[in-house]
Amino acid sequence: MLSMRLFPAAFVPVLALAAGLFAAPDLLRGQEISSPYDFIDTRHQAGVFVGYAGENRGQLDLSPGGGLLLGARYGIELSGPFALEATAFFIPTERNVYDPSTDPAEGLPPLLGTSSSLIGGLDARLRFTLTGDRTWYRLAPFVTMGGGLASDLTQRSSLEDELASDERFSLGPSFLGVLGAGTRWLPSDNLTIRFDATFHIWKAGTPRAFFEFEEQFGSVPEGEWTGVGGLTLGSSIRW
Repeated sequence: MLSMRLFPAAFVPVLALAAGLFAAPDLLRGQEISSPYDFIDTRHQAGVFVGYAGENRGQLDLSPGGGLLLGARYGIELSGPFALEATAFFIPTERNVYDPSTDPAEGLPPLLGTSSSLIGGLDARLRFTLTGDRTWYRLAPFVTMGGGLASDLTQRSSLEDELASDERFSLGPSFLGVLGAGTRWLPSDNLTIRFDATFHIWKAGTPRAFFEFEEQFGSVPEGEWTGVGGLTLGSSIRW
């Protein structure tokens, strides 16, 4: 009878040791410090974006207006925080058409109407990610800068059929400068959601006939560098 009473008591230290072994992993996990930073393991990305481009028609009111901005991009990660990107975009919009063949003594050139315009741009950019090759809570804020070419891709407006070549407006091919900032959100291993605020600058040509209206305009630029801001939201696949 005595041995039967002692038998359960002999197992108490064994059971306590087993319980401690089972609880140890949970205790160790509770002591781990989780980091908000995650490494970006993929190098390539390709995607599309949509947004809005602001309006800057220039001093002479000749440049195309703003509107919907559509585009696509490809990027490749370099070492550390740097990446290279190639971007193509389009802005379907409209522009004002004036008739500078009139007598300057009669005032400013009369407006003939508005014409469709399609601004196209192609550029290469260097992207610098502020968090390096990692994300912070899955966010990767960045700044970009680059250059390329921009042009009005539409054919001559029917409103300009009666105008001489030195009376017609043209845009490009012109050097395109790009500055921007934004952030990427990486919700999964292969998907990126991206927000960009950009500033594009290109040179719009001045028809020679407009120099006859120097007194009316105050001054007429040889060519006008117009800056256009934009906001875009896009998504990309990474691999």
